[in-house]
Amino acid sequence: MCFAAARGLTLLAMSLALLAPLAVNAGEDDGAIADGGAFFSAEARSEAADIIRSILAAHDRDVYVETYAEVPTHLRDDLARDGREKFYDDWLNRRARQLGVHGVFVLVTRSPGRVQVGVDRATQRTAFTADDREALRDALVAAFRGARYDQGLLDGLRFVKRRIDENTAREHSPTVPVAGVWN
Repeated sequence: MCFAAARGLTLLAMSLALLAPLAVNAGEDDGAIADGGAFFSAEARSEAADIIRSILAAHDRDVYVETYAEVPTHLRDDLARDGREKFYDDWLNRRARQLGVHGVFVLVTRSPGRVQVGVDRATQRTAFTADDREALRDALVAAFRGARYDQGLLDGLRFVKRRIDENTAREHSPTVPVAGVWN
């Protein structure tokens, strides 16, 4: 093989290796649900996608769920070096930036078992608070520990929708001036 052809194949292989993390879930991707870990049924993914679309339409906020069967091989050294908390936080933030998520991002691995929930700063300020994030994580963990993956996903997304609806309704509630008081 000539040098130019070998170099071209090397560049192609390097490009594919860099893009691999983005395509891990391509077979089970329902828009905002990339179920590479095969947690959810097709029916649950479809219903979840409907809930996510309604959140996006009503509030211009993304909700993205990404699952993996295990931590990808190319990230395992990072997990060993950084420890679980830092590793999962960094991975979630990196994936959310790569995907352009402006809202709620849920990252799940089957092995090791982990549910990580992140919220961008703008969304956390008003639409989905840190307390909401922790409540969502706790609810997902409880459901997933009981192998109730579909129920956990759908209940979790309904919780996200309800909290964003409630939190943003307060933000948009008109204030009624009291007679004789002006600002």
